[in-house]
Amino acid sequence: MEKAKKRIAVVGSGITGLTVAYRLQQTIKEQDLPYEVIVLESSIRSGGKLYTMKFGEQFIDLGAESIDTRLPDAIGLIKELELEDQVEYSQNGKPDIYAFNKLYQLDSDTYKGIPVKRTDIWKFDLISFQGKLSFLKDTYFSRTEESEEVSTRDYFAQRVGDEVAEYAAEPYISKVYSSEIDEIGIKGLNEPLFALEKEHGTITKALEAHPELIDGDGNYLTFMDGLETLTRELSERLQQNIRYSKKVTDIKKSISHTYIVDINKKEQLRVDSVVVATDSGAYNQIFSDIELSDYFKDTKMGSIGFVLFSFPKGALKNPPEGNGVLSVRRNNSYIQSIVWLNKKWAHHAQKDEELLGVYFGRSSDSIMMSLSNKQIEEAILKDLNKMLSIEVDPNYRIIKRWPNAIPQFSVNHEERTKNLNEFLEEKYPGLYLIGNGMDGFGVNNCIRQGNNTAMEVINYLKNTI
Repeated sequence: MEKAKKRIAVVGSGITGLTVAYRLQQTIKEQDLPYEVIVLESSIRSGGKLYTMKFGEQFIDLGAESIDTRLPDAIGLIKELELEDQVEYSQNGKPDIYAFNKLYQLDSDTYKGIPVKRTDIWKFDLISFQGKLSFLKDTYFSRTEESEEVSTRDYFAQRVGDEVAEYAAEPYISKVYSSEIDEIGIKGLNEPLFALEKEHGTITKALEAHPELIDGDGNYLTFMDGLETLTRELSERLQQNIRYSKKVTDIKKSISHTYIVDINKKEQLRVDSVVVATDSGAYNQIFSDIELSDYFKDTKMGSIGFVLFSFPKGALKNPPEGNGVLSVRRNNSYIQSIVWLNKKWAHHAQKDEELLGVYFGRSSDSIMMSLSNKQIEEAILKDLNKMLSIEVDPNYRIIKRWPNAIPQFSVNHEERTKNLNEFLEEKYPGLYLIGNGMDGFGVNNCIRQGNNTAMEVINYLKNTI
């Protein structure tokens, strides 16, 4: 008699869930394993925060805007899926920084705003004379002996000085994490520079040894039909495995190393392993075990919003030199960053309109998310006029809010995650919590977690009677 197949449930079909399901299905087929994969998605679509909308003949991303090419995970998957011919790389350098009511273009080689060559600090009009001296002093000494977790602000301030940390590095980091760097733990970011500094002794030596990290053309990629091209391809390959409108409301241990997954509060599924690939903010809605919930009861999620503006051609009277704008925290602006789509992506370059993607809101700004669309538009248009001297009304605008969507990696996040994983291994073997709230944020980190977790699940099931 044929042995019953072991069943794996993947909760969530964002990029993390789709990657782990794809890898599992791939391994099952290659090794002819008696396992099956079921993906449970609460909504009617896959993709999560890779969210592309079509307007006429053009595609616009209203969620994640691009993928960092300086990390290998996404590019590896794109090549494997044979999507390279649909990829487009960023152009026209890097964003300007808006501070003190002025746009600054960092003309020298930088990594996330930090000068690669120490002497280039003298070219930074953004930084005061005292700030430049502080940078030269702090970059001279090695700080690699530091073993305890510190905030990202403290980490950079100790190495590049307070001003470079606040006015150069923070705008780059805040663009991704929607949070102030004095709240984020450096280890939780999975920042490549953290490991490279330990290898080379100082940040500047690490950057000089790795020119591939330099800010500029080609740092980011998208697809001509939007980032959802990637998740759409994965979804199509997994179409027999995905179940839509299946909201997981509880996961409990059962007999013989199995779990009972409660779906929509009216049906149950027995599985041998569960991978939860949702936002970490949803964990408390899924698990009723108080001991488990204690590990993520203090999890904080930030909100962010996006507005696509179309303006008449030539509407930017004070355009940035680069392909967008990053706003420093002290601006007291609602705008966090601006992507000038016409300048960043070749397929938008010849449009007869100016397309600006504006990200607004920070983790400390809960008021902005509560405003009406009209109030948000008025506030952002006022800021755009200050920054780019746009005085005309937009042709159209599209607003998208992402409430509680961005994990806030507080200090000691890495230690808490390690403790949680040890608890799961002991008390919940076969249950895995992954996604953008666990081990780094962004498409590359999500794909990496998906790849690694798939192998862990296979190994676990092979060793479970």
